[in-house]
Amino acid sequence: MAKILTFTLRAGLIAFIALVSIEIVLQIAFLKLPQTLISRMPQYPERYGIQFNTEHGARQYPPNERVDFEVTSASGDLYQNTCLSSAYVESIEPYRVAYTRDRQGFRNSEPWPDEVELVIAGDSFTAAESVRRPYWEGIAESMLVFGLPGSGTLEQKLLLEAFGLPRHPKIAVLAYFGGNDLIDNENFAELRQAGLTFADKTHQGRNPLDYLVSFHLALFLRDSIRESISAASDEDCPYPQTALTDPPTSIVFFDKFIPMLAIEESALRASDMYQLTEAAIIEMAAMAQSSGGAFVLMYIPQKAELYWDYLDQESKQLILDDLPDDLAISAGQVDANLTVQRDAVASLAAEHGFIFLDLKPALAEAIAQGKSPYFFADTHWNQVGHDIARRVLLKCVRQLTLDKNPDLENNSEAANALMTSGGCS
Repeated sequence: MAKILTFTLRAGLIAFIALVSIEIVLQIAFLKLPQTLISRMPQYPERYGIQFNTEHGARQYPPNERVDFEVTSASGDLYQNTCLSSAYVESIEPYRVAYTRDRQGFRNSEPWPDEVELVIAGDSFTAAESVRRPYWEGIAESMLVFGLPGSGTLEQKLLLEAFGLPRHPKIAVLAYFGGNDLIDNENFAELRQAGLTFADKTHQGRNPLDYLVSFHLALFLRDSIRESISAASDEDCPYPQTALTDPPTSIVFFDKFIPMLAIEESALRASDMYQLTEAAIIEMAAMAQSSGGAFVLMYIPQKAELYWDYLDQESKQLILDDLPDDLAISAGQVDANLTVQRDAVASLAAEHGFIFLDLKPALAEAIAQGKSPYFFADTHWNQVGHDIARRVLLKCVRQLTLDKNPDLENNSEAANALMTSGGCS
């Protein structure tokens, strides 16, 4: 009996030492491990180098970082954020995206100019980390772009105040995303009111296991096995659905964005998240205009806003049935309120005399012509989408830059009418 106990204790000690050794090796190699594994871990943002305690109050990505990664058929945030199986892929030719971040962690060239013609602030659509040529490339001779993934209007306002507006831009663009900017703004405001950062929120309520790579590796393997079993058994998952475009398009939406399309106008305008956002936009516009520049609110629709009307009723219901109970909505609610958020920010621009640039018509026209401006398994634009946005924004910038617009040159009345019309066509 004593020998069995001794053997068991030794075996247990050896196993423990082996596990600790493996964990140490994994922690040392942390940033070289697959993103799908480590991005779910609470220490990932800080280990990656994201700065949470900055002088201006917004997050920053690592300065001077060399970014170099491959986009393949298996790339896409919706493989992690929905029940979509990796068995469903969009066949694309793999390509690499490579660039070096600037001193503040953005995708600008160095050195920064003291004064610029154009500044743009936005979220991951503007960061454009999965495309070689972002929508803003080549728009102006001198420009700065502040694309911060996961940010909303309130955080982007801090970036414009700190880096953009002090350089007296002729045009300041806020790239507003109709998917989650309102939610991001509410979350950011709550954190600041509580005196917390995103890092604090990430670590709240965590237990030691959450920080172990070996634990997450076990979960990752478990989830992979479950996914394989689900795919083999044809388990109920609403994705992909088929949008009845010409030709038909396989579609996946991010479930958490869809309820934003179901909010009635009165409820939206009365909500804290909208009022916070409205106040921030009005303040940004006033600051840009006070220094003699134009302020442009560029509206980016979420994928579901563009493809919803191409789905039949059965497809709509299957998608909505898969939403969690706290996000439950009806197809009728989405049908009736599909453009409410877009219309609200458009009227805000008209009321306060700044430019509203709606990307939805151009994207919708491309879809009607059989083009696909979004990655299949992602919430973001592919290169086609960025090229469409570039053409629309470039036209607007040329209209607003008087020395490039003969029709407005030496015509202050016409220039003033364009700058305050609430639209850019």
